[in-house]
Amino acid sequence: MVNIFLYLIAIICFAVPSYNWFATGHLSGTFSLVFGVFILYWIHRRNKKKFKPELEFSSGNEEVDKLNDELFSKAVDDFNAIEKEMKHVDDDELRKQLRKMQGIAKNFLTYLQQHPERMSLARRFVDYYQDRALLLVRKYQELEKTGLEAQEVQQSKWEIKQLLDKFDEAYEDQFSKVLNAQLMDLDAEMKVMKQNMAADGIQTEPPKVEPQAKRSDDLVGTIIDLADQFLNTKRK
Repeated sequence: MVNIFLYLIAIICFAVPSYNWFATGHLSGTFSLVFGVFILYWIHRRNKKKFKPELEFSSGNEEVDKLNDELFSKAVDDFNAIEKEMKHVDDDELRKQLRKMQGIAKNFLTYLQQHPERMSLARRFVDYYQDRALLLVRKYQELEKTGLEAQEVQQSKWEIKQLLDKFDEAYEDQFSKVLNAQLMDLDAEMKVMKQNMAADGIQTEPPKVEPQAKRSDDLVGTIIDLADQFLNTKRK
């Protein structure tokens, strides 16, 4: 809705100089043109920064597809909300931690977009961890805006930072669990492929190389003893 309104303003900005040119034969309204170009540029930047992937998958079950779409939309909305909150975080350590979390979350959401059939496996990440991360960041910002140096306020801010400091590990753990389900399927599929290729006489495993026989410790000891005897005889 905001973009539509801005596009209308831009159209008006371009229309004013055009009307003046047709009516008077002179190009005027330079400020209007510059302002229109600025609005279009700002809209482009605004759309570019916002992460807006969409889930395109049909399982054949409308109810399941609807739940998956809602879950994915919530995940994307929470991601963008955290991005917005990050811009107002003054604490360097917290901002760095949030950036790390957002990097993992973006990779996770991109993976889910490419493998929408696994969306249901990411429910705990979306409904719990990412949701709580956004809640904690907003609570921290509320405390920050009070400007109070009271011990209780500072303690609460410290505890929030300590808790968020472990969220990147939680994000990775949830991502790994979803990915492991795919890896298990892939492993099972490769085993079947190997069996089929073996049945066709195609070797899929590298040939086993027999380890070289090691010299006997007794033989080495005997050689050392003979060498000692030889040296002792020479000395005499």
